[in-house]
Amino acid sequence: MGYHNFHWLDIAELAVAALTLVSVVVGIALNSLIYPIISLTIALLLNLINRLRFQYRYRKRLNGSIKQVQRQFSEEIESLSREISSQEPPPPPAPTADASAITIFQENLVALEQSFNNIIEYLNSNALGERIENLELIYAQLRQDILQNNSSREENSYEELTVTVAAVEPIPQTQTPIPSLSLPQISSPRVALSWNCIYTFSEHTDAVASLVISSDQKILVSGSWDQSLKVWEMESGNELATVQAHSQGILAVVFTGNQSSGYHFATGSFDQMIKFWSLKSQKELPLTVELTQILTAHTGSVHALACAPNTQILVSGSYDQTLKQWNTESGEMLASSLDSLGAIYAVALTSQGQIIASAGGDGKIMLWELTTGRQLGILKGNVSSVASLAISPDSRILAAGCADGTIKLWQLEASIWESGKQPQPIRILSAHRGQVHALLFSPDQQLLFSSGSDGLIKIWHRSSREGVTTLSLTDMSSSHANAVFSLALSSDGQWLAAGGVDGTIKVWQRED
Repeated sequence: MGYHNFHWLDIAELAVAALTLVSVVVGIALNSLIYPIISLTIALLLNLINRLRFQYRYRKRLNGSIKQVQRQFSEEIESLSREISSQEPPPPPAPTADASAITIFQENLVALEQSFNNIIEYLNSNALGERIENLELIYAQLRQDILQNNSSREENSYEELTVTVAAVEPIPQTQTPIPSLSLPQISSPRVALSWNCIYTFSEHTDAVASLVISSDQKILVSGSWDQSLKVWEMESGNELATVQAHSQGILAVVFTGNQSSGYHFATGSFDQMIKFWSLKSQKELPLTVELTQILTAHTGSVHALACAPNTQILVSGSYDQTLKQWNTESGEMLASSLDSLGAIYAVALTSQGQIIASAGGDGKIMLWELTTGRQLGILKGNVSSVASLAISPDSRILAAGCADGTIKLWQLEASIWESGKQPQPIRILSAHRGQVHALLFSPDQQLLFSSGSDGLIKIWHRSSREGVTTLSLTDMSSSHANAVFSLALSSDGQWLAAGGVDGTIKVWQRED
């Protein structure tokens, strides 16, 4: 390092340090400590100033690097967007394949941008230390559990997933759970379920992000990235109504209110808005979908919506890291809770409507109190991003669909998190290749439905670690995986609807 690379404060610090040594010698010779003390004080002050200057320069360089990366990333996105817009229209013989490729590319681009934003948020909020600490705690607990269980117990003890007091059949050891409870063995065989595809809809031109079936099982509502909201008749498969609902893609749809007074639903979108809609009854088709209210309090895309049973409360989860509660009649915000760990991608409510579960990019499951928004607890044991949540009808089991393709299940018992313990998953299912996009429990609590990026819909029995039935939006032998973004199940468990990334919707009916 040359002389010109030194700052004058560095040179001053070195000079004063040398002067301090000289003053010590002089002080010893004159039997006086005043000169060494003065020199040492000046040296310490210069050292402190240089340290603060170094920290300032380091932060300045770090912020500059982050801005440069963001600028380069934005330029890449603009370049890719220009290339996409400049491409010639696909030839008539094969429009479907090109449209699917562009749709998948857009999906991956959005996911990449969200991941990059998450990295920036972690750097700014310094949340990495806490996450590493949680990983270390999980590792220590797993290691302790393994050491405490001998080989005989590992062969004969399994996790308990049953949602009733009755015993369930033994679980095959295809995936080893975290050992905690033993299951009694029974011998009842599993029976594969048969589902018959009765409708296929292809009217959407982009990914179908959300589906919901009315409680009277008469209509199906779909929300898509093509910004449209469509209403379908379950009995005939006819399209009853369609509306361009948002300026950007729709991410969530949910029914609100009592359907005895008509069909009312809410939508959430990339455009950061929540909109309320009513379906007008009339004799001629198409029916009219009327916009009744708009909520604009979120500052990020609205990824999840849920309506509390027997109440007028709508719960919304957003990329702005907030969970908000609304009165569906007045539009008044009842509560707003901040998840400091990251964006919220999924929301679920217990059947009694007392507990809200939310999850997102951080992997933790946050539990909140309905109406107040007070945090009740955290379910840990997962470090993979969560895009879907489901709670069993008896409110005892919570399932989370993760980006690593697994489904993790926790027991929802207040005594566990109120005791100060760190609840861990009671079961882990290796479900899909890629993100698990949607999860549903059947009304009788016997089945769990999941869908993923691998294009498959899997149906799991409560006592099984292997799917008892597998469905697909495309031919099972096809090499092209049409990722399944959304699922909906009728209130009697007899109708299943699924929406894909290419805009396809399929409806199956159960054959008992």
